[in-house]
Amino acid sequence: MFQKVFVLWAKTGLVCVFFLLSYSSVAQQKYHNLVLEGGGIRGIAYCGAIQELEQRGFLKDIWRVGGTSAGAIQASLLAVGYSAAELTELVSEMKIQSFNDGQYIFVGGTQRLIERFGWYKGDAFRKWIAQKIEQKTGVTHLTFGQLHALTQRDSCYKDLYVTVTNLTKQKSMVLSYEKFPDLVIADAVRASMSIPLYYCAVFMDSTGRFHQRPPRTIPADVLVDGGLLMNYPIGLFDQNRYLSTPQPNLPPETPVFNAETLGLRLESAEQIKADTQGFELASYPIRSFKTYMGAFYTLVSEAANRYNFRPEDLKRTISIDFQNIGAKVRKLSEAEKNVLIGSGKKCVGDFCAPSTVVSQN
Repeated sequence: MFQKVFVLWAKTGLVCVFFLLSYSSVAQQKYHNLVLEGGGIRGIAYCGAIQELEQRGFLKDIWRVGGTSAGAIQASLLAVGYSAAELTELVSEMKIQSFNDGQYIFVGGTQRLIERFGWYKGDAFRKWIAQKIEQKTGVTHLTFGQLHALTQRDSCYKDLYVTVTNLTKQKSMVLSYEKFPDLVIADAVRASMSIPLYYCAVFMDSTGRFHQRPPRTIPADVLVDGGLLMNYPIGLFDQNRYLSTPQPNLPPETPVFNAETLGLRLESAEQIKADTQGFELASYPIRSFKTYMGAFYTLVSEAANRYNFRPEDLKRTISIDFQNIGAKVRKLSEAEKNVLIGSGKKCVGDFCAPSTVVSQN
């Protein structure tokens, strides 16, 4: 009898030790990079996610933040020192319809569409984000290089990485202090959220200087929304140099899987489930022209995402259910905002559940 009890204790003891070791490794995981997917108006869900991450102590270890489009907006605000509560207040009160700017909306819009490839100017948004950055840092026209200098003095600041699509060169670009130290951050974020044909494109010459209009005397590349090619840039920091302890025998730019990166992305409940069951696209029932267009939009956007998103990335990704709220640019109701923020909080809680169990024990 004693031998049976001892064997049982040994087996269960080993199981318990294995269980605790497995979960303690999750609990001890430190993330130094945070990446935010583009999500349009549904990006307000990130406010809830960031609140939960801050409450659980994750944000204090973040050194770098990256994002695309709407994700770049919140990433830039985090980078210059806004807290989760401040970020939520700013984004919740942001009147997206006020960014639909431009005089003589029909005649002017048509002219801008032809000359600058967008209906709305985008100047109102650029002014808004520039003001918010200046209010927090005290620096007018803060550049990537200036932000990097701030990170060396105060841990509340984080290096920022913004993705855009270079339509001229047919590729994605990453804007940061590493290659564009003199670039104004507000200009970079403005370029990242330049929805094609909706907002005017941004033009960049060979020196890296940005222009609101196509330069007459020098060639310039056309930059638009980063989500066109890299909506979820989870691999932004997948190089040896971004590891907290780089491999000394490898060059800095050597590709690696960086487990110290945490990503936030927006998905339907159906797609989140499908990702865990085979990493395939979820079915999209088509019963009307509206659902036909929805299926078409989902396929095109997901195809772009899957180019940079691999099954192993699920280990470092928090997928947030956008609760069937559409991506169309419009004013969200207070109820919709609360639903999205609540979903962001819940999905972070679900992701952290194993480490939460350990901390309570």
